[in-house]
Amino acid sequence: MNVAHHPEEIRRLADICLITFDADVFDRCRERKFVDARITFSMLLNEQGLGCSDIGRILRRNHATILHYFTRGEELLEVDKKFRKKFVMAREEYSGRDPVYYYSAPDLRKKFMELRTEYEYLQRRIEEMREEAKGDKRLQEIFNVIRYRTKRGKEEEALIRINRLYNGL
Repeated sequence: MNVAHHPEEIRRLADICLITFDADVFDRCRERKFVDARITFSMLLNEQGLGCSDIGRILRRNHATILHYFTRGEELLEVDKKFRKKFVMAREEYSGRDPVYYYSAPDLRKKFMELRTEYEYLQRRIEEMREEAKGDKRLQEIFNVIRYRTKRGKEEEALIRINRLYNGL
């Protein structure tokens, strides 16, 4: 069974093209960004094994238009740096390197809420650490001497000497 035949995978690729090109592949518009998005969409589905007729049915175009997209896409990949960059980005995202495209809308909302909660916790923790660091300002010069004068690999020896110094005080 070919994964690219699943409506979820087709929708995922359409979403990737929408984000990458800022254009909906199902829109009938002839603006360049819409055509580039359809070309990319068609070429990536073709790489997954879908034929011109299948892709044409998905996009509500005839197979000759899809053949033209393949030809035009190859030309654009050779000469248009902006198209090539966006095409490569879309291909990398579709190949699964970015997990955000595997989440459904409700899953994305849930994940967003989890990340927002975690972010707020981390912000509070950073603020607490800043408050703690304010109390350490009086020791900053001592920290700097230790930081800059202790050679790498000699940290344990420095700790022993500092302990010995404080034990003698």
